[in-house]
Amino acid sequence: MERFRVMIYVIEDEEIQALCYQAMLERAGWEVRVLPDGAGALREIQREAPDVVVLDRRLPDIDGLEILNWIRERYPTLPILMLTSAVLELDIVTALDAGADDYMVKPPRERELVARINVLRRRTLDGHQGMIMIEIGSYLIDTRERAVYLHGKQIALSPKEYEIVELLARNVGHVVPRGTVVGRVWGHVDEESNSRSLDTHIYRIRHKLNLTCSNGVMLRVIYTHGYRLDDLSRMDSQRQSRVELGAG
Repeated sequence: MERFRVMIYVIEDEEIQALCYQAMLERAGWEVRVLPDGAGALREIQREAPDVVVLDRRLPDIDGLEILNWIRERYPTLPILMLTSAVLELDIVTALDAGADDYMVKPPRERELVARINVLRRRTLDGHQGMIMIEIGSYLIDTRERAVYLHGKQIALSPKEYEIVELLARNVGHVVPRGTVVGRVWGHVDEESNSRSLDTHIYRIRHKLNLTCSNGVMLRVIYTHGYRLDDLSRMDSQRQSRVELGAG
């Protein structure tokens, strides 16, 4: 049984095609949100990141490759399946080189579309499940025991506090939108009470974990977007590498 609901964004401007894809994916048991233009899709992804993106190569306002690059810069592990009307090898290679995980030529066959998305999801989940122990700064997160340790001492967290910490830790260095946190932990994105509860949980997490520079981890609030967990030691190493490259 899956721990969280699965949300798929279909970014497609042709209404009939979009509704067809939506029906296919909903029959597979997934939640689907149809986004008819690129600008709206980017706003929605920032508000709540999905589990999979099905992206049309050509949109009326923003080229699909631009959206692909934008997503890859901010959500490097988000699975993206690109749909294209082109059958030329060059177009397909261009999409894959730009960061698409897979592609299908329109119109996709239902069973194949569902199967390919399942492959992408399994690949992502296997990568995440492989992270049994997550080390960040002075903290150790044991995902099997659902426990967080600071200098070897376990910190008492509620189940929801732990889920928030694990979600942020699996995306260390990347902004996790508020809507994504609420959707993954509470299952409802738009409920105001859950949003207020998130603020309370973040406050408690800061204090329980003592997230300070001395422990090597900071939890940052990114205004109007969400939260980012930063591993300060990793950032220092990256900064030092850039300095050395510049000196070379």
